[in-house]
Amino acid sequence: MLEFCQTAAVAVALGLCTTVLAQAELPPAGVRNGGFEQVGEDGAPAEWGPFGPRNWELSAEAAHSGAVGLVLRPSEEQQWLRQYQESVRTQAFVVSGWFKATGVRFAPERGEAEHARLYVHVLYRDRPYAEGLQVWADIPPGTYDWRRFNVMVTPSVAWPIAEFRVTVTAQFAEGALFCDDIEVQPAGFMGGATVLDWANGANPVVITDLSRAEPASALSDRRAKGKWKVLEYEIGPYRGRYLSALAQAAPPPVSIDLGVSGWHAIYLGLMSPKIRVKLSDDLAYVGRSRARGAVEEVFFKAADVTGQKLWLAAQSKGTAQDAEVAYVKLVPLTDEEVQTIRADRERRDTRRLCTSIDGFSYIYEKGPTTAEEIMEEVQEFADSDFGLLHVAVGGADFVNYPSEVGTVLGLRDGQLLEVYPDNGDRTYSQAMQEMLRTGVNPTKLHIEAGKALGMRVHVSIRTAAWEYGPPYEEFFTSPFYQQHPEWRCVDRDGTPVARMSFAVPQVRAHLIDVLREAVRFGADGVNIIYVRGAPYVLWEEPFCALFRERYGAEARQVAEDDPRIQELRVALMTQFMQEVRAMLDAEQQRRGDGQRLQISAFVMANEADNLRFGVDVRGWAAQGLLDDVSPYLHAGGGQARDYDLAFFREACGTRGVPWRPTIVAWDAPSLDQIMKLALKYYDEGATGVTFRDGNAKTTRTDDWSVVSRLGHIEELRRRAELGAPTTITQRALRLGDFVVGGRYGPTWGF
Repeated sequence: MLEFCQTAAVAVALGLCTTVLAQAELPPAGVRNGGFEQVGEDGAPAEWGPFGPRNWELSAEAAHSGAVGLVLRPSEEQQWLRQYQESVRTQAFVVSGWFKATGVRFAPERGEAEHARLYVHVLYRDRPYAEGLQVWADIPPGTYDWRRFNVMVTPSVAWPIAEFRVTVTAQFAEGALFCDDIEVQPAGFMGGATVLDWANGANPVVITDLSRAEPASALSDRRAKGKWKVLEYEIGPYRGRYLSALAQAAPPPVSIDLGVSGWHAIYLGLMSPKIRVKLSDDLAYVGRSRARGAVEEVFFKAADVTGQKLWLAAQSKGTAQDAEVAYVKLVPLTDEEVQTIRADRERRDTRRLCTSIDGFSYIYEKGPTTAEEIMEEVQEFADSDFGLLHVAVGGADFVNYPSEVGTVLGLRDGQLLEVYPDNGDRTYSQAMQEMLRTGVNPTKLHIEAGKALGMRVHVSIRTAAWEYGPPYEEFFTSPFYQQHPEWRCVDRDGTPVARMSFAVPQVRAHLIDVLREAVRFGADGVNIIYVRGAPYVLWEEPFCALFRERYGAEARQVAEDDPRIQELRVALMTQFMQEVRAMLDAEQQRRGDGQRLQISAFVMANEADNLRFGVDVRGWAAQGLLDDVSPYLHAGGGQARDYDLAFFREACGTRGVPWRPTIVAWDAPSLDQIMKLALKYYDEGATGVTFRDGNAKTTRTDDWSVVSRLGHIEELRRRAELGAPTTITQRALRLGDFVVGGRYGPTWGF
């Protein structure tokens, strides 16, 4: 029997404790008479207790809805109205209110005493006032129309709530502050940032003893190769045994019998940088990582766990990492939550997001060699708003599968190089050698995994990634590039450039051969990356010959900004796009299923930057040569400092071509800024958002709880008002015999 506990009370049980049932019967937090419509005998709004000077009144002028609202006038002392509610359910909720202001001014001489706030107190049973939760929203001075202000409340799960208070408070020198429609709602976010996002979040089943994991042969009471070490712990309110494996241990996966059935939200008490986790029925593991605290409760997913085991695995290949898990939390979902989840996963209107997988980095870092390990990269996007997947084959003609036209990096006649630039390059090559031997095809598997999740999948090439140069000259090198120096780009002054010219028909044909081979693994289209390595055409002789033929002039002798230079570059790049379109049409006919294969592209951030290198977004959209566009800021060769959203709205949106500005996931701004950017893009007409290397955002609970649902626009607006979520952490008190929670730092001696 596994050991279970609920909140701070530890019990051994197969179901929920009696304390759980008591918690479930408590009412949710709420506000009575939040619109101030009912008035008591004392003239104050019913249910609200006034304190301080009575410089407020009920007035129709202050009505955001209904007949009246609250007007607060200037006061030299603090004034407030407050209401109380006893013994409410422990759950994340949002307190909101509508405010507007006319000439509100704070007196600077009164300093911090001047304020206007929507204030929330949560006091816990048998705990001092100082340990209660106090959160608020500051209402700014000035003059403005009705605005909603929100307070996100995430109570502690350690103690039951004894009292919940909502207060409207103000002290200011001039003007009038209007307030109406105070309300409380459950947070209701389905991203799983904390257990308290769920109705039964304070009532979880917690598996604290992971020493029951199987097989028992994988567990040990000491550090050993191929073993998880079992240690006792005290962490926050929990006592139990945790699993710990150092990176060098490389332990096998272990499973845990969850002992429950039905739908649950699954959380892990994670102590290490990363763990890989799946249920028995899942296609592959996914990674989950800790972002903060000694122990963070990271969200795995919501699922029906009936008859399933939870599997835990370490990242043991490539850049191996420690793996430590203290406990598993299972939050029982209500029937309403299950229905909402199921309906939400059937929606297609929210699948507005796009991501790329670059075909190289994950192999470099993790060294996967099996089909399941490869599919992990796509499984990360299950049950999310990502509907389009760009699967890169590797480079221009660098590929990660057996190819008749491309080159597998890091191998020479199927054998490893003697030396490599770094360990990751060796990891990549060793993994590719093994997959070539066993017939594992990463590109094909990513296509299949993406389509199994209901995503559209485009195979992707970097049009300019041919050669990197020393010390990578024997690793990142294309034989096609090496064999044809006469087809390379040349600058105006004759300087060779490490590109291959699209003015050369054989170069275009070679890239189309790579795309054809890759799309035949079952992709829904192709993706062309025009933002990694422009230019594609310069002053090489093949271009100069075409310029001579078309214009009767020497390309190197006319001005560099002569419009004919750009005109011919556009014509050549357009010819390539037409050739790609013809290849896809032929492939569609070969398949015979009537499904049109699409062309998507990463392009630069404005029209001028694109046209400078021959990329005619406007013209291609009009000609049906672009079916999906991902504008990309800070591309090599680009000069734009921001996206020209109006251009893409006009050039693509009016043609019915989806366009999604790109955020580079591993170099992304803060989560709050991501939300603001996404809303800005939507408000300017964008279809959605593209994440370059989106896997960099899938493992952290705080990030993924928001990013995975950025296609839910109205939910995003509410989330953005509240700010980025904060995950729940627990403090470690004792690990094994080592006390870490005392007054004196146990490692100060080092």
